[in-house]
Amino acid sequence: MRFRFRGGEDCPDWVLAEISTISKLSSIKLKLICIQILNHIEEEEVKYTTFTKLIDNNMFTMSDVKGLVAALTFILQSALRNDVESSSLDSELQQLGFPKEHASSLTKAYTDHAQRAREALRRTSLRYPAPSVEWSVDYIASSTKHGKIDEPMINLNINGTPCTVTVEKLDVILSELKAASKSIKNIKL
Repeated sequence: MRFRFRGGEDCPDWVLAEISTISKLSSIKLKLICIQILNHIEEEEVKYTTFTKLIDNNMFTMSDVKGLVAALTFILQSALRNDVESSSLDSELQQLGFPKEHASSLTKAYTDHAQRAREALRRTSLRYPAPSVEWSVDYIASSTKHGKIDEPMINLNINGTPCTVTVEKLDVILSELKAASKSIKNIKL
């Protein structure tokens, strides 16, 4: 089955396996855990001590806690990335096997904190450091090996990787980079 919160893909088996563990929580604790996960999305680091305080240690092992936090994080991040409406998320969670109260609790936390968490994901997504580029142009009129050349050669050094290209190849590279930049800008965030 395909789900909107997964971008039209099926839900992974490991997430389905964690639903029974998640169902053992009360819906109130589930909502508190989801709020903590959405807050941790901004920090990019999950602190399991926060979750173990919210969960009854007699019922769950540390492995259970990590599994349910991973599954809930996966569900919430997938929903945020695919900009799913809360009503669709609620319906799809129930189709996966979440109890109605649990699906409603997760959806409520998602609705209340989605905008801030989505902005945090945007800030941390697709960010690469600017490349280090050095260049020079050599104009070679002739060579003993190749005879008359009469063509400029562009020497590039991009992030420590040197290459030499002709003007024609540089034009091709430039047009492809412009097309890629235009495609990236056209992506709806």
